[in-house]
Amino acid sequence: MQKKEMKFPTLQEALETVPRIHGHVCSASYLGARMGLYAMKHLRLQRKRDLAVGVEILTCAADGIAAATQCSFGGGRLTHLDHGKFSAYFGNWMTGEAIRVKLNPAVDMEHILYGKTLNDFYRDLPNMTMEQAKRRKAELKKVEDRLIEKWDGMADEELFILEKADIDPNVLKAPLDQQYIPEPIQCAVCGDITESSKTIERDGQRLCKPCAGAFGE
Repeated sequence: MQKKEMKFPTLQEALETVPRIHGHVCSASYLGARMGLYAMKHLRLQRKRDLAVGVEILTCAADGIAAATQCSFGGGRLTHLDHGKFSAYFGNWMTGEAIRVKLNPAVDMEHILYGKTLNDFYRDLPNMTMEQAKRRKAELKKVEDRLIEKWDGMADEELFILEKADIDPNVLKAPLDQQYIPEPIQCAVCGDITESSKTIERDGQRLCKPCAGAFGE
């Protein structure tokens, strides 16, 4: 029996999903959705669950990628690689293929400049009147809409650079033992049940990271 070709969501379908995850479609989530769709076209995927993604920057783009690929942090197929780049790795863990997609530098700089303007707005917001804030926010929305409209008219190959990645796609998936607590131990301070490998010894006792003063490490 001939295998059915996997159907990818259209850009419109992906963008309709973005607000349910992210709240709205912004410039970064738009680019993330485009990036995810572009990557899936270049991997020999038979099933969506064969795809795993590692995002290299934790921005709105991650939600756009999630909307397009249906990969999620909770599902174990979306991981955060803290590399500080607007790019992502996409892997087919059944075939061993992996690719990396990054923004074209010119597009990246356009987005960075807009982001700086947006950050300036939020920095100055406490000193603005309500009317000033509304007016400035509307101006920024027009700038963002023009950017998205411009990018919408560009081909994937103009927006992105795609390259083969020399990695094992399995590193982009959360290990099965991270989906539950395989070796539970009780923190000696707060009493929370914690994975033993994530605890820290203090004065002969096992403490969870927050209680050991290592919050978020």
